[in-house]
Amino acid sequence: MIKIKKSLLVGFALLASTFYAEAQQDAQYSQYMFNSLVINPAYAGYKGTLNASGLYRIQYVDVPGGPVTQSIVLDGSFFDDKVGLGLTVVKDKIGLQEQSSAFLNFAYKLTVGDGATLAFGLGAGVGQYKYNGGQAEYDDPNDPTLGLGTASYISPDLRAGIHYSTDKFYAGLSSTNLISSFINNGSTAKDEIVKQGRHIFLTAGYLLDFGSFVKYKPSFLIKEDTKAPTNLDINNFFLFGEKVWLGVSYRTSVNVFKKGTVGNVKYSDALVGLIEIYASPGVRIGYAYDHSLNALKGFDNGSHEISLGITFGPKARPVILSPRYF
Repeated sequence: MIKIKKSLLVGFALLASTFYAEAQQDAQYSQYMFNSLVINPAYAGYKGTLNASGLYRIQYVDVPGGPVTQSIVLDGSFFDDKVGLGLTVVKDKIGLQEQSSAFLNFAYKLTVGDGATLAFGLGAGVGQYKYNGGQAEYDDPNDPTLGLGTASYISPDLRAGIHYSTDKFYAGLSSTNLISSFINNGSTAKDEIVKQGRHIFLTAGYLLDFGSFVKYKPSFLIKEDTKAPTNLDINNFFLFGEKVWLGVSYRTSVNVFKKGTVGNVKYSDALVGLIEIYASPGVRIGYAYDHSLNALKGFDNGSHEISLGITFGPKARPVILSPRYF
């Protein structure tokens, strides 16, 4: 019988939720709508200022080895607001596997109408994929079915996207892991580590103005990796006094494209509560709590995510760069 260290227990706990959102490999975010560069390179420089943000997420709090994600994002707008440049650094760990990536992002922005902008983005970078088999403990260290030691490999990668926006509406389409899954450098580490599959993100939102004090912003995000169930986030946010966002998101999984390997999947995954506060001009503090609705409900004690965003320069005032509500 195999004796497994606590960090491996997540493998069995997560097995029950294989057909939920976490079946997809890219890191999960609940506050992506305030940090869209992590999923779409065309968002670089969108706000027209120099921005920095950080995020820390711990998922499935009471599940040893549950996903832990950290990200740092820097971006700005240059050349008369026609070019956006950005840097994204992400570290994501789940159980014995972890991945770290760094991408340089470029966006070219076109004015396509009165107050409308269409941006084309490309991100180029590198990812390191690692298996920490040495952290596991076994009754039989010679068991041939379980790998020991540490394995890792590094792979270049690309991502691409488009982003359209007006004063009240935005929509974006992007894809990640465009080449990493096709590169074979002969490394035996790839026998131990799950390859990253291509992911597609489609998002859109609209701002409804209910007066000078209250605004409402519904939005959605569809995440697709062509193998696991399609993920759908439905978000509802209210902005009060130009300083506080309060929102709730519903995350679910469905088999939109009728993948034969998935079956008739339609499962609720999580209900998310979010708050974003502009503590001072140019400073945003955010928090999200995910309450699981899937097979981990009552076992994982939810997920926590905190973020910090800073806007630099004279354009940091007023508190929110109207109409940059996206």
